[in-house]
Amino acid sequence: MRSLFWTEDKIVKAQKLWQQGLSAREIANLFGSKKNTVINMAHRNRDRFPARQVTRPPPETREAPAPIRHPDRVTRVTLSGAEVTMPRVPCIDGPAS
Repeated sequence: MRSLFWTEDKIVKAQKLWQQGLSAREIANLFGSKKNTVINMAHRNRDRFPARQVTRPPPETREAPAPIRHPDRVTRVTLSGAEVTMPRVPCIDGPAS
């Protein structure tokens, strides 16, 4: 039988680091394990490792990412109204700018 990685002492130490705000990756590095090992342990001990609140700006203040423009492709609208990108056709679309 293999021994358990997460002993009670390690869980208590990880709990203190979690409360201090260290990420799962940082805790894993300190214990010589992987991030998912810490995440799984925290999930099994949810009463000791509460979920962290992610602070995100309200939707009206977030900016939409700018669309990626490729010089060799153009955006077209199909009959159904879907926007698709297609290869640029120089005789139709003109030279790439």
